[in-house]
Amino acid sequence: MDFYNSNAENLFHKYQQVDPEKVHGSWLNHLPVKPGLALDVGGGSGRDAVWLAQKGWNVIVVEPALALRELGEKFSAGYSTIWLDDRLPDLIQLQTYRQQFVLILVSGVFMHLPYQQRVDSLDTLVELLVKNGLLIITLRKGPDTDRRELYNVDAEEIKVLAEKKFLKVEVTDILEDELKRANVTWQTVIIHNRVNE
Repeated sequence: MDFYNSNAENLFHKYQQVDPEKVHGSWLNHLPVKPGLALDVGGGSGRDAVWLAQKGWNVIVVEPALALRELGEKFSAGYSTIWLDDRLPDLIQLQTYRQQFVLILVSGVFMHLPYQQRVDSLDTLVELLVKNGLLIITLRKGPDTDRRELYNVDAEEIKVLAEKKFLKVEVTDILEDELKRANVTWQTVIIHNRVNE
């Protein structure tokens, strides 16, 4: 969290430069037509939460970095968002809400988690999904010039873990980084909480 708190202003402005319609274009056709309750895990600057709120969603945002969370809360003021200080894999604060979600967005988070935390996080997230709910996990690939501890997470790993739960899984094509960072690409795992199809 130190990196995100120390660099909150710069990160906030960097994230806001990117159009969420482009970032999330690979899975937008899966977005439920009828908005409901959404969860944005690692909500950062609030960019995606506001984007979803503008589409009619009520959004609970989880962000453990205090400085970034404060900026995100300010940016999303007036929109249908609630912010929590929480983190994967347990999402302890969120559990007190006793809610399930139609949509869960976990964008650029899993690369910060070691393997067992990724396994535990997927368990937690699937439990929070309503039947026929949608879980979106975006994975970053490539080097990090900021020297953060990042793990190389393969989309196939997430796919296998989800399919063991008999969930329907799709993996998107690899996309270039919208911030034009060298050798950085993104891939999205789309998980539908539908079984036996």
